[in-house]
Amino acid sequence: MAEELHSVQMEEDELLVSHDVMSLFTSTPVKESFEVIRERLQRHLEQRYTTLLEVDDIMELLEFILTTIYFCFNGQIYRQKFGTAMGSPVSPLVANMFMQHIERKLLDTAPEDLKPKLWKRYVVDILEVVKKGSVKKTHRVS
Repeated sequence: MAEELHSVQMEEDELLVSHDVMSLFTSTPVKESFEVIRERLQRHLEQRYTTLLEVDDIMELLEFILTTIYFCFNGQIYRQKFGTAMGSPVSPLVANMFMQHIERKLLDTAPEDLKPKLWKRYVVDILEVVKKGSVKKTHRVS
């Protein structure tokens, strides 16, 4: 990313803005993530060399993994009801797929005057170059 930033020419009417997604795993909506993942799996059916499982089988397993999350705190067992579990190997994949979906939707539908000149994301950190004054407009839109 540093190389790409080195080549970006900032204009006087532009800002470099940094965002951080808070609590990504526990904030990732599971139901909406299922829809995103199912659509993506169906779109890439030709990549069958990775597994012999059908899309419905994968989705059933994923639902089981993401909806049966228990953890212990102060000797008490709790069930997590929202988001993906921190520490689960599947959580980063699900959260990243959902973030890609939201990101694509945002960038594809943003009005021309609000589209960032540069948009880079690494896990939960986002860096963008935007016109001055567009940050407040963007926050109002979302």
